[in-house]
Amino acid sequence: MDKETRITNENSNVSQSRMQLLWDVLVFQLKLTIDGFRDLILVPVSLIAAILGVLFRGHQPAQYFQRVVKFGRKTEYWINLFGQRKVEGTADEIISPLQEKVMHQALKRRWLVRTGREVNKAIDALNSNGRSRR
Repeated sequence: MDKETRITNENSNVSQSRMQLLWDVLVFQLKLTIDGFRDLILVPVSLIAAILGVLFRGHQPAQYFQRVVKFGRKTEYWINLFGQRKVEGTADEIISPLQEKVMHQALKRRWLVRTGREVNKAIDALNSNGRSRR
């Protein structure tokens, strides 16, 4: 493989790595937002459940609160914030196919592809200047 082909392949790999990073950050931010809304809702709901349990459930005051906790566990599993679960039944089932569609649509937009190339060139230039100064 000649030097020019190797550099082109390396640049393509770096470009794909950057796109993957951007996608991963976007997905993480989306999951953080969903998780945050869930927490925002669970705070008052859990307090209300505890109060109602104490007032109306007699010998089982924790019953309502435990239902809220169970719901919280299920949503935590579904959100899969850090992607630890590689199983069915998580938000990743919705997000993964979306990545392919988004990338496919993005590649159809010539201006977006052109802009991406220019941004990658600028980043590569910054990286190579930084390396040459060391």
